[in-house]
Amino acid sequence: MSAKTKRMSADEKRQAILGVYHRTKEVYTEKEIISLAAKAGVNQNTIADINQALVDDGLVDKEKIGGSNYFWSFPAKRDRLNELAHEENKKKIETIKISIQQAEA
Repeated sequence: MSAKTKRMSADEKRQAILGVYHRTKEVYTEKEIISLAAKAGVNQNTIADINQALVDDGLVDKEKIGGSNYFWSFPAKRDRLNELAHEENKKKIETIKISIQQAEA
């Protein structure tokens, strides 16, 4: 191991794995994503756990078909989630504005 080797933080690992999904826009088995993420510089022993955390956070989708698990994530999903959150926040702001107006009246 070289003295110049930099360890990746958990967030960097998450971004590297998401980058694999978003660059290729394909569906993978767990074995395939482990191989591709390892090539992207993520420690092979942590990939399965980080991939599962991405699934738990809703950034990666997972479907069991037959005896295999398939994983995918497309860039538009994150954009759509941000859009939905923005719309929800706008509704909350309007509700709060109405409440303030009623309280002042």
